[in-house]
Amino acid sequence: MDTFEIEVATGGSSITYTITPLEDGRFQVNQKDDVVGVVAPNTREQGITWTTDDDIDDDLLENIGRAIEAEKLG
Repeated sequence: MDTFEIEVATGGSSITYTITPLEDGRFQVNQKDDVVGVVAPNTREQGITWTTDDDIDDDLLENIGRAIEAEKLG
């Protein structure tokens, strides 16, 4: 998979993130030249949940995850 961009609405504005798919199924999230973190989808009966070991707010993690799903997993 190639690198792609997503737009996430936060607090009345939107931020563009660059997403780089990793070979292990996770996704590296960058904002401009800064690495925000790495997120991982977990498929469950209720759908996909997203996890990270990085310092990403739960709401932001969910919004990033949904945008990745819409772009690549949907």
